[in-house]
Amino acid sequence: MARRGLFKSRLAVYVAKVASGMVRAEDFENRVLARHVIEAVRNVGSQLCNSRDGAFFCPICSRGPFTKRGYYLHLTRLHYSYLLFLVDKEVERILKVSKMA
Repeated sequence: MARRGLFKSRLAVYVAKVASGMVRAEDFENRVLARHVIEAVRNVGSQLCNSRDGAFFCPICSRGPFTKRGYYLHLTRLHYSYLLFLVDKEVERILKVSKMA
């Protein structure tokens, strides 16, 4: 159970890194996580990437402008549980679609 909690806590960090542009979505890779979880992190991170003229704005709470690092910190500190919720929903959606195919 402790290991599962550790991975779950890292998912929000991964999403925030992809969303803030610290890691490109297509470059994000993790050998430990399942393929569908990696795809979910990429999808959620790409959806939350809201950049205008190099400044980031949060689509969740409409705050900004942020730098890359500032947006990363904003997401991990203020929207941590919501990021986990989004990843869980995206994983469920991916699994449902893959079962239907």
